[in-house]
Amino acid sequence: MSPGKLAGFVLGVFLLAVPDNRLSAQVEDRQQGTPDEIPPPLPPKKPPKAADEYRPGLPESDAPWTLPAEILESVRARAAVYQDYARRFLCDERARLAEYDSSGDVPKEKEREYGYLLFWDPANHTVRERRQVLGKDRQVKGEADDSEPFPPAYAWVFLFSEFHQPYFQFRLVGTHFEGYDLVHEIQFRGSLPFTDGKDIRQWEGTVLLDAFRFTPVEIRAQPSGQDEKIEALYRTWAQSFSILGFRTRQPPLAYEAQIQFRYRRDELSFPTELRYDTRRAVSPKQVVAVRASTRTYTHYQFTNVETTDPALGEVKP
Repeated sequence: MSPGKLAGFVLGVFLLAVPDNRLSAQVEDRQQGTPDEIPPPLPPKKPPKAADEYRPGLPESDAPWTLPAEILESVRARAAVYQDYARRFLCDERARLAEYDSSGDVPKEKEREYGYLLFWDPANHTVRERRQVLGKDRQVKGEADDSEPFPPAYAWVFLFSEFHQPYFQFRLVGTHFEGYDLVHEIQFRGSLPFTDGKDIRQWEGTVLLDAFRFTPVEIRAQPSGQDEKIEALYRTWAQSFSILGFRTRQPPLAYEAQIQFRYRRDELSFPTELRYDTRRAVSPKQVVAVRASTRTYTHYQFTNVETTDPALGEVKP
């Protein structure tokens, strides 16, 4: 064997004897398993299909929190007339309660009818409700306790009363036509914290006021300060202690009221429909419907109504 061939043979034997470190590392990697890539974050949980954007109760306005003196005097006088009428009428009330599921449908609904009248609560300068169960012959069969944890419809006519004015801020947003009515749009804000919701001083919102009669046409309201609270309450709830994925606290609820005043008599307007909506927060900015309570008032009957208000003259039944 020539010297060159001998050197090549020796080099080949040497290479076979020396392990390939790179190949060995690859084999070890396959045996131990390469670490998996970090998975992408899960998409955010989608809110229920029926979720709506949260709507604040008081739209932005640059108007100062004050009312012209002539409007303030007129609405204060009108509230006094409403007090004369509070216990001197009765009507029929139809109550409808709808419960919503997660898709926004109403699988369950209740409907009742009552004879409806009010009595005066002097301690709180407002009215309380009395409901009479009516039979098929329209005769009274008993009484029912079916009140909501919200103010009665008629309580809102005292929004501008002398008693309530120190507890509210008012501002005139503008004057415009609402259907055939020329109305003053007035925002109001109560000063009491929201607790049981039964006192109108715990609410804020907007009232459309007949520009000639100074009586309400429509009121929309929600608990005072709810805009600021709902997001903070949801974030607190989301961080609350959970057991097996279930929160130990309930998500916050949002409320909204709408009252229509479409029945007119003696230059006054009376409630014809009251609706209270309850919604549950599913994100800091979204809510879903939980229930809706609607009450309609018809067949008003008045008795022994008299007033000496100079704006109306003497009013009799």
